[in-house]
Amino acid sequence: MKRKSPWFTKPMAGRSILMNQAMIPTIIVVLVIYFAAMVFIGWLGRSKASNFEGYLSMGRSAGVLLLMGGAIGGQIGNGFVVGGAAEGSVSGLAGSAYGIACALSTVMVAIFLNNFIYNNGYMSMADYTRARYRNEIPGTIYDLSTAVSSIGLIAGQIMAGKALFESLDLPGNVGAIAIAVVVLLYSQLSGLWGAFATSVIQTGVILVGLVSTTFVLFSRGAVGDMSAAIEAGTLAKSSLDMSGLSAAGFAGMMLPLLFGMVTDQPTYQRVNSAKSAKISRIACYLSCLVMIPLALMPAFIGSYGAYKYNASGNSAFFDVILNELPAIVCALIIAAVLAAVMSTIDCGLITMSTVLTRDIWQGALKKNPSEKQLKKITLVVNIGFMFTSTALALSASSILGLLNSVYSFLAAACFVPFVGGIVWKKGDARSAVAASIVGVLTVLISWIPGVVFPFGNIIPAGLFPIIPSAVAYFLVSLLPHSEKAK
Repeated sequence: MKRKSPWFTKPMAGRSILMNQAMIPTIIVVLVIYFAAMVFIGWLGRSKASNFEGYLSMGRSAGVLLLMGGAIGGQIGNGFVVGGAAEGSVSGLAGSAYGIACALSTVMVAIFLNNFIYNNGYMSMADYTRARYRNEIPGTIYDLSTAVSSIGLIAGQIMAGKALFESLDLPGNVGAIAIAVVVLLYSQLSGLWGAFATSVIQTGVILVGLVSTTFVLFSRGAVGDMSAAIEAGTLAKSSLDMSGLSAAGFAGMMLPLLFGMVTDQPTYQRVNSAKSAKISRIACYLSCLVMIPLALMPAFIGSYGAYKYNASGNSAFFDVILNELPAIVCALIIAAVLAAVMSTIDCGLITMSTVLTRDIWQGALKKNPSEKQLKKITLVVNIGFMFTSTALALSASSILGLLNSVYSFLAAACFVPFVGGIVWKKGDARSAVAASIVGVLTVLISWIPGVVFPFGNIIPAGLFPIIPSAVAYFLVSLLPHSEKAK
């Protein structure tokens, strides 16, 4: 017997089960149109990827709108929308903390990384390590770590898409494969331009969907009802304010994101694709201004879902939209969730082409293929890694566990060699390699059941591997050089 999703099996206030099932044809039509539109946009922009350089960076021609699409699209994944609502069901508007942290991370890029990346022409962190350490090994470690992490990141988003289809009582595996094929098509057709252009549309869909949902809830007196419940003592005050999360809790969420920006491959490509460093910086600030209100909306939706339907987790989001919204608006918000998933996947796919084809094949291995050969190599790389990510998505069980492992692995391998190369002049290739090895080994140890690191109540588990990695970097940098090394 086919498994039924929660909102198809439990009684619901205000709407019938039949009404929710009647929404499915509308939702399917909207999703088919949306998928076709994404492929069409990729086809329109195929001239932007006429050569490999254009495929990866648009020849430094991106304006503010495209850059905002890339910045926002790369951050607004399933965790931002559905995850924000799930957190909102528990901690009220404080559930927006992850989204706000994503928004503030773009400001950090504008202040600390933007000019550094653009003025030096760094397409990836490997370009920096190659220049700083005059050695291919640290950059190759970064490239391979990024490739492995990107597989996990793409798989996590495909898993989210699969869960969405299953929640609508549609075939999850078919939905996951459809997402993978559509993203592969438009990304392969137009490269970075296609990823950014579709992200602009996807961000627009997310914006319209969330604003529509929030407007409907406001117009039906959701805030007044919740305020009355708070005054009556039947609802926590944190449901409509930010008191549900402490400053320490927000810092614990914010810091990993900020550290992640240092090694985030899409950030390097986005900044390097801008017409100028100033335009890139403006796009970062504007992206922050857009994302902060966007982050508040899912948290409010989830908080209302907990109040009205006693919902929690992902159902806090879907119970609200399936019970409160007209069919067409419901279909739009479902498309918005898929847009959030797809906008993150396409960034990961372009990342693969950069770190494997450009950095390793052309850079470390010193190959000089023709444009025709580069297109074939890129196609093979993209198909191979999309297939691997999809297979992982169809077999893995925990989205958050997978994503947490991805970010911990990448930070442990790459953060210290980057920062150490800037702040510690004695750092060299040996210390960079040692830092990466120690960091990765620490992460692997942390995955052993029962292993608990010290100071766990102070230092988030995902950040702890950076400490032994930094110690290794410092100690190895103090070792004497051999005459050959000199």
